Amino acid sequence: MPHPNELIALEVNGEGIALSDVLSYAKFSGEMGFLQAAADAALIRQAAESRGVTVSDAELQQSADQFRDARGLHGAAQTRDWLAARHLSFGEWESLLEAEVLVRKMRDALTGGHVAHYFAGHRLEFDAAVISQIVVRDEGVARELRAQVLEDVADFHALARQHSTDEATRAAGGYLGPVKRPALAAAAQAAVFGARAGEVVGPVRTDAGWQLIKVEALRPATLDEATREEIKSLLLNEWLSDQRSRARISALLFDQVET
Repeated sequence: MPHPNELIALEVNGEGIALSDVLSYAKFSGEMGFLQAAADAALIRQAAESRGVTVSDAELQQSADQFRDARGLHGAAQTRDWLAARHLSFGEWESLLEAEVLVRKMRDALTGGHVAHYFAGHRLEFDAAVISQIVVRDEGVARELRAQVLEDVADFHALARQHSTDEATRAAGGYLGPVKRPALAAAAQAAVFGARAGEVVGPVRTDAGWQLIKVEALRPATLDEATREEIKSLLLNEWLSDQRSRARISALLFDQVET
């Protein structure tokens, strides 16, 4: 097998860039997620083999159809072009689809019977609130804006468009959308989930300044289908973390590059 220093991964204006150099840039920038993804796929495949979990032709075909529909690939030519743009062969694509189906089946197998128990022990983490915000740098300004809303019946969203320093939400009148408890700092959690829908709370200190929050709606946690799917993914990630800690994983490619 050629040494990575001898393999040309890229060519730029006629200059060959060795695979070892490409890997050095990946290591330096911390873009090594592909290695963990490959290791996780192997751990799931090994666990599936030990449990006798397999992927049928019908399941693989359904996954391929859903994949194409999600990306608007409505014909064989479009699918070929999509794969070619990513330097993927049809065989590689099928293998990756099979791995995705296997992840879903193993997730169900590993988490079956545990979802309701996890939800019962972590119920508060799934509470959500639909909120809008105004973020300003000065606490006094935040208090003045709150007074305008409460005493002068000023429109919260209009004030957000005029005064908020948060670029991501200002144009939408401060609308942030549904937010779960863990996404909020402790002080904001207490204020938001202790309020009623329609109330304005704060100001709350944040890294960006001072935050006023309008509680548009409260959504107490329920074990609906979306929450079940979220919990299954959380439990799978916990299982993978445990498996990684037990597994013998060696990045042999880097060992070859560094020798």
